Amino acid sequence: MLLTSGYGCGVTVSALALALSGPRPSLLVEAPARQASIRTGYRQGAWGGEVGLYHLAQAHLQNQLAEAFEANLRQLDEEGNRLVLAGLTDPTQAGALAGTWEALSLLLRAMDQRAGFDVVVDAGQVVVAGGGLHRTLYPAPLAHRADLVLLVLRNTLTSVAQTLPVARVLHRELESHGSGGDVLRLLVVRELSPAAGGLRSDAIARRFQVPVVDLLPWDEAAGRLFTHGAPRPPRLARLPLVRQARKSVQAIGVEVHTRRRALDMPAGPVMSPAEAGVLQRLAANRIPAPGPDPRQVMARG
Repeated sequence: MLLTSGYGCGVTVSALALALSGPRPSLLVEAPARQASIRTGYRQGAWGGEVGLYHLAQAHLQNQLAEAFEANLRQLDEEGNRLVLAGLTDPTQAGALAGTWEALSLLLRAMDQRAGFDVVVDAGQVVVAGGGLHRTLYPAPLAHRADLVLLVLRNTLTSVAQTLPVARVLHRELESHGSGGDVLRLLVVRELSPAAGGLRSDAIARRFQVPVVDLLPWDEAAGRLFTHGAPRPPRLARLPLVRQARKSVQAIGVEVHTRRRALDMPAGPVMSPAEAGVLQRLAANRIPAPGPDPRQVMARG
C-alpha cells in the first residue's frame, strides 16, 4: 500500500500507525522527495545519514540493489519484526533516485508476496508536472505498482477542497500508467466531529467518487509520539490511532486479496539469486541489527 496526500495532513503519522499495527511483519519505506523525519523524529536519532534510501541509487548502478536494500534496513520497533527503509536527508538527493524507483518497486512487491511483509510506502505530498506525477520529485513507479494507493485527507471542507484536484491527477495517472484507477482509496483523518462541522466519510466518498477505506481518529498523543518520539514511549496498543489502524490494516488486506484474486495476479516478479537470498533471510526473521545509537555514543564520550 502507498500513502500520499495533496498537502501536509498526517501521511507519515498514518503510515507509521499502519506499519506498526498489522499482524504480519512490516516494512515502512520513507519515500518523499524531501528530508525524511522518522530517523530524527519517532526514532530520535537512532541512526543517521549513513543509512537510507539515497544509498540504494548508487548500488543500483552497480547491480547491487538487493544487497544495499538489505544493508540499509533498520528496526522500527524493539521487537524487530517491523522494519524501516529511512528516507532522504537532503532534498537535493531526490534526482538520483529517478532511475531506481522501478527496480525498487519490484523488490518491494516481492517483499510482500514472497517474504510475507506488509509493505507500507510513505510517498509524502503529491508533486505534479504536466498534468501527471513528477518523474523526479515523486516516486511515481511505486504508485504505479501499488496494490492500493491511499490518499490521506482530513474530514474538513478545506482539506477536501484542496485534495480533490490531486485525486483527479492520481486517478488519471493510475489509469494511464498504473494498474487502474480502482486502486485509489481515501484514508480520512477525523479532525472534526460532525457537530463541529466535520464531513461524514460517506459524503466525502460521494464528492470524490472514490471509496473511503477507513476513518482514523484524531489522536494528539499518537501524533506527538510518531512525529517527535519519546524517551519512554507509551504502549502502542493503548493509543486510539493504533487500535483503529489495526482494523484499517485488516480492511486493506481484504481489499488487496480480493483484487489480486479478481485479476489473477502472479505470485511475484522473477528474482535474481541475490534478491532471492535477501528475501529468504528476511522471511526467516534475520532482521538486521541497528547501528550504534548516537545518543549512547555521545553519552559514553
